[in-house]
Amino acid sequence: MQVKDISRNDIIRLVVLGVVVLLEGLAVLSLILKLQFYSLGGIYANVVSVAVFVLPLLVGLLSHRLTGAIFLATLPFVITSVIYLGFFGDPFNIDLFQLGVLAGRVAAIGILLAFLATLGWIARRATFDHEAVA
Repeated sequence: MQVKDISRNDIIRLVVLGVVVLLEGLAVLSLILKLQFYSLGGIYANVVSVAVFVLPLLVGLLSHRLTGAIFLATLPFVITSVIYLGFFGDPFNIDLFQLGVLAGRVAAIGILLAFLATLGWIARRATFDHEAVA
């Protein structure tokens, strides 16, 4: 088994990537549970809305692989959804018509986060990759 040396820049990039994913998780949690984690007054909703759009882009910019970018950008939403269903979900009161509406809402935010991460990854490849052909 070969051990690959990790440079100092890669360690810093991975730490920043982890922090960005945690911040994205807090922003998504704040939106889903309608909680206010910080006291910013009337601009809190605006800050969280911008964070939900910008942080997946940063995840894509910091990721070297497309699959990692998509996975890490959607991971906070998936974990938050599972926790929310575990504590507050009541699956026995859902009929087939409501299930389609709920699945559509969940799919929309998941696809949005994955698309933003993909867009950030493409921007990284186009700007920072020396071997990329524009």
